[in-house]
Amino acid sequence: MELEDVFRNHQRAVYAYFLRVVGDRHAAEELAQETFVRACGAALRYRGDAPVANWLFGIAHHVLLEASRKGLFRREPGLEGLDPPAAEVDHDLRMDLERAFSALARLDRETLVLVDLLGFSPTAAAELMTVEPGAFRMRLNRARRRLREQLEVRTP
Repeated sequence: MELEDVFRNHQRAVYAYFLRVVGDRHAAEELAQETFVRACGAALRYRGDAPVANWLFGIAHHVLLEASRKGLFRREPGLEGLDPPAAEVDHDLRMDLERAFSALARLDRETLVLVDLLGFSPTAAAELMTVEPGAFRMRLNRARRRLREQLEVRTP
């Protein structure tokens, strides 16, 4: 495993993960940097029995947990950094979605980001968050329901 390749291939996704969950560009940059520093330190222990992305996002998840416990981010998160083609997304709908997303708890946001935005399978996301797959699927369903409820409240 070449660390330069890991960094090049996953830098944007790790940054987007943090940005979408914490909602602050500066904090996302710092958390991403800390993730890659820790990955460098842990690279010799990587056995290759899981995809590199799963290993790396497991580290990112633990970095996020530590930062959350320490209260290192406070700003309301949003969906910055998604960059969909402008013609495909109604601006009002995007704003409603951002507000609804930012109203969710951090754990709900992280769950949705991992599966619905970054494309991890529920099983892989459960593993990197160290949660039983069945419990994670319930968490995912609840997070999706809460997002729908928030959207219903915000859209007439």
